[in-house]
Amino acid sequence: MGGMNNRQQRRVVISGLGVVAPNGIGQQAFWHATSNGISGISALRHEGEIPIRVAGVVRNFLVEDYIERKLVHRTDRMTHFALAAIQEALQDAHLHLDQEDAERVGAVIANTMGGVEFVLQQIEALYTRGPRFVSAYTAIAWLHVATIGQTAIRHHIQGYCKTPVNDTVGGLDALGMAYRAIQRGAADIIIAGGNEAFLNPFILLILAQQGQYVTGDDPTAYRPFDRRASGLILAEGAGICILEEYEHARARGATIYGEILGYGQTNDACGLQPPSEDGTRYARAICQALQAGNIPTEDVTYLSLDGRALPASDQGESEALRQVFGALLPHIPASVPRSMFGHSYAAAGAIDAITALLALKHGCIPPTLNCEELDPQHTFQLIRDQAYLLPEESRQRPGVAIVGGRGTGGANVALALRKGS
Repeated sequence: MGGMNNRQQRRVVISGLGVVAPNGIGQQAFWHATSNGISGISALRHEGEIPIRVAGVVRNFLVEDYIERKLVHRTDRMTHFALAAIQEALQDAHLHLDQEDAERVGAVIANTMGGVEFVLQQIEALYTRGPRFVSAYTAIAWLHVATIGQTAIRHHIQGYCKTPVNDTVGGLDALGMAYRAIQRGAADIIIAGGNEAFLNPFILLILAQQGQYVTGDDPTAYRPFDRRASGLILAEGAGICILEEYEHARARGATIYGEILGYGQTNDACGLQPPSEDGTRYARAICQALQAGNIPTEDVTYLSLDGRALPASDQGESEALRQVFGALLPHIPASVPRSMFGHSYAAAGAIDAITALLALKHGCIPPTLNCEELDPQHTFQLIRDQAYLLPEESRQRPGVAIVGGRGTGGANVALALRKGS
């Protein structure tokens, strides 16, 4: 493998994308909806008085199109989404894992809520029908690591495997961890991203008590950076990227969507509070990502924002951007694409990264929906209502996107992505 210097030079590219989102299943359907400002937020059909009444629900998902029925009954919906997105990403990358060294292939798939639907169904069976009716697969199907386990079995993966659990930023952590693992020589190919399926009355009832999420029936109520901002709309889904060492990807003639140039992570250490109104440590995470890739701020052509839609948290994000980009800030288009499909916790960062890569590829910045009354304290260039086509000179530059995320408890994460050649 050579010395450490050789390892540090290893570049990490993204050669395949797979997505299951509320506004589109599959990369093409998803990008069509997202670039055209088409929302996937809809009413939840729950019995009784659950305060959270709208969400990004993945509808028309036919799990049998992706996995055999026997496995469907042994796994949770979160795993179904991930396996579908992995299948698409591998096909997109034209990657045949059976031709690769299984010990040099890994998987890093983030998850926050676990297989709640599966376990709650089994608890119901226990109390209504008795112990004999509880599935033996309950022991594994609800665990956060269930998806990694099923992925490893399905694709014969024997290398670096992890399941990051980090509130709403796990998906970005998954991409960052996978990037560093390939960079230092621990793997050549890693399936990386996040998955989530928790739109269950029990979980929604608990989350509603935190006061960070939109309650009521309005599907347009997720309003990042708006004067009326009152929290997130939640979602389910999965986003998967195939990360690959650059020379490995080139040798097999892979299409390269982009390259990961840097990853930064800091913490506000503020307890179980929403993201802080102090943007200092978030700014430090963005700077870490820029410095890791030696990226001058002038090269940044798109900012994919966290857009928490809580006034104090939005203020903190705005402040972080001002600290990092200064006078350049009003010239860099920024948006919150997930205003179209909701925040899917561990899947969100991965779906944001996929959106950013497609935005750079097509020279088209997807919009932020529902922000009709932009709070004047936010001085950055927020793309609203409809997509923004990057001018020709921006497309010629080595376009860099910064994808940011923040979590309850103080996590700040940033990923720097450069457009593929």
